[in-house]
Amino acid sequence: MKKIGIIDSGIGGRGIKKEIKKLIPQAEIIYFADSKNFPYGTKEVEELNRILEKNISELISKGTEIIVLACNSATVTSINYLRERFNIPIVGVEPAIKMAAKNTKTKNIAVFATPITSKSEATDRLINEYCKDIIVYKIPFENLAGEIENNKIGVAGLGVTKIWENYKNKNIDVIVLGCTHYTLIKNQIQKIVGDQIELVDSNSAVAQQVKKVYDEINID
Repeated sequence: MKKIGIIDSGIGGRGIKKEIKKLIPQAEIIYFADSKNFPYGTKEVEELNRILEKNISELISKGTEIIVLACNSATVTSINYLRERFNIPIVGVEPAIKMAAKNTKTKNIAVFATPITSKSEATDRLINEYCKDIIVYKIPFENLAGEIENNKIGVAGLGVTKIWENYKNKNIDVIVLGCTHYTLIKNQIQKIVGDQIELVDSNSAVAQQVKKVYDEINID
């Protein structure tokens, strides 16, 4: 059986791996937790391209036929570059802005993300395409992914609480978790912002896209 390779700069992609296993239980998955180069979200473009190119080459050498970039920062920065260099499907993850735009009733949404994802052209493209009549608050977190990676969950929660104070009265009813690490503390974030706010992420959508590609190339 051929393999699916999942790349993230640490533990963030575990949620996507779990969703893929639900949809494709027979798949053999290699999870490449690139902790040595954590975090991806602070790297310069050229450096991140080089790191990911090396990681993908290693996964291909192990028989991988689908690559999943389980990192918003890596996707918005490098996926086009990588698709030009490798002749296998590469599935990325982008903030679930389309879903948030569809679900909001108040027409006010927030995007929690790393600085590189917050300021990326890809994120702006999604906002321009799906949020024409919606106010979008892009909220970058400098250290949140690192705190989650290092299991400093209490510190992470305090950081979210402090920043959320500036936005809690903005009538936001949907928050996009625009970093795969953030989904690992989804329950804690929910407690901080309140049950009246919906949290959305891309894990399930990415898994569905991987299954579609898996079926199309008949890996079995």
